[in-house]
Amino acid sequence: MRKINTLLWCLTLWAGVTLSYQSLAQDANYERDYKRAVALYKTGEYNLAMADLLPLTARKYQHGLVPFAQYYYSLAALKNNRPLESQQMLLQLRERFPEWKKMDEVSYLLADLSFRDKQYNKALEYLAEITNVSVKKDVEPLKRVYINPVQDLALLKKLNQQHPSDKIVALRLIDVIQRTSNDKADLELSDDLTNRFGIAPSKPANDVTPMKKNTNSQSKGYYNIAVILPFKVKEFSPNQRVRSNQFAYDMYEGMKLAKAKLQQEGILVNMFTYDIGSDPEDMLNVVNNTNFAQTDLIVGPVYSEPAKLAADFAQSNGIFYVHPTSLVTDLSATFSSTLLLHPSFERQASQSFDYMRSLPAATSKKVAIYYGSSRRDSTLAAAYRAKATASGYQVADFRRTREKLDTTATISSVNKPGHIAVFSSNENDGNKILALMDKRHINVPLLANSTAFNVGGIGANAFNNHPVYIIDTEFIDIAKSQVRDFQNLYFSKRNTVPSIYALQGYDLVLFFGRMLHKYQNQLRNGLDVRSYDDDYLLSGFNYQHSNDNQVVPIIQIDDARWVRVNAQ
Repeated sequence: MRKINTLLWCLTLWAGVTLSYQSLAQDANYERDYKRAVALYKTGEYNLAMADLLPLTARKYQHGLVPFAQYYYSLAALKNNRPLESQQMLLQLRERFPEWKKMDEVSYLLADLSFRDKQYNKALEYLAEITNVSVKKDVEPLKRVYINPVQDLALLKKLNQQHPSDKIVALRLIDVIQRTSNDKADLELSDDLTNRFGIAPSKPANDVTPMKKNTNSQSKGYYNIAVILPFKVKEFSPNQRVRSNQFAYDMYEGMKLAKAKLQQEGILVNMFTYDIGSDPEDMLNVVNNTNFAQTDLIVGPVYSEPAKLAADFAQSNGIFYVHPTSLVTDLSATFSSTLLLHPSFERQASQSFDYMRSLPAATSKKVAIYYGSSRRDSTLAAAYRAKATASGYQVADFRRTREKLDTTATISSVNKPGHIAVFSSNENDGNKILALMDKRHINVPLLANSTAFNVGGIGANAFNNHPVYIIDTEFIDIAKSQVRDFQNLYFSKRNTVPSIYALQGYDLVLFFGRMLHKYQNQLRNGLDVRSYDDDYLLSGFNYQHSNDNQVVPIIQIDDARWVRVNAQ
């Protein structure tokens, strides 16, 4: 019996030794074949290298060189102009060896291949994974190669939403907006990105050495207003009914009607128009023109770099510059003579929060905040959260509306906020939050910006008995007689219904024309005295000790009509 056991033990040992030798032999053969294939790659024999490397990538192999074989195969395929095969092998490599030490090189190659296939978002996602310093230094040059030629504005805006911290994308988006678009929202986005990334102008803007303004200009009996907007006159076509910069023409039409109204009041205003887009050199030529020194008020430009030059000129000459579109305070914080026609993001958040917490129904010092995918949405939401936190409120929930709120939202009958806020550029998101409130059995006041709902198409029972309040900085009270009179007058002259920009242009010139006439070179004192809502078409002006318009209309539906509920 002992002899049998001894024989069995010897056979087992012999088999193990045999297997070990076989394994070592296989490893040696694998290494030999691998080195030969890599040598073919390095000598430019890419077809032969691929043929020799492919068997070495089989799943039966567990050798430490397998991921290297896959990597070199993908390189050879790429050199051989077979990008699909290269990509497939790299994806297999990621799947089999996710912890491989050269995975950053794999991510870089996949990004390059995705860029070639115009899968920009996927490429940027791959590049975001890279942490190795030596690889990371090549990331931005690769982005520039593929992002800088992109002309598609919609694609760039989408990429910016998906990768909001990517400076290369932001730079390209700003450049394309400033060269091709005059849409108001695009201009604001360009301004926001410029302020956020601190991007220098493409052309160096020389220091402004403005002509000094005649200090007795107010006694001349009239007032000169410079209207500097992107009219793009050279591209104007009377047959083109819809233009990307239509807001500039509409605003100017309203201004002309205000000029006529002022003349009836005995106030003479001259308006000088300047067609300025994004080029700071064009604005520099304007401010250094001798005649421009006689300007009493500047309206526009809207692009960032020309706006800085206009603000600098106004500051140096003791006059005011009014930015007609911006909602960010960077410029007005730097130049005290810069005014924003609209309330800033921070102002809207502060005013609306104060109103919401004053409501009797908002008893809890908790708030839930939801926001859409645009930069404007997240900025307003962040400002609202900052105001709530500073006021001692607990933020019970803060998340994007694009999430699956049915499963991710934390509000409930137990974790119940005193009110809810939703800021979105998607008109479906307001109803999405209302549905969430119904599902969670929560009926508290809801605050939303005007773009979170289709405000114009809402009926009396649209909110299912929820108390809903809307921030609408462009609120038009159709019950005002002056609004109806203006609409009739505008239609008689232009044969079309006035846009919101026409009303804004009218109010702007009417208000500042009156203020210049009454306070002359003491305009700041006049602004600090009180708010002005008088007979303006929109909700009026309030610059008391501020540089942005403090009027933030909050409206609520009442008997199928929108009414303002926070009138000052």
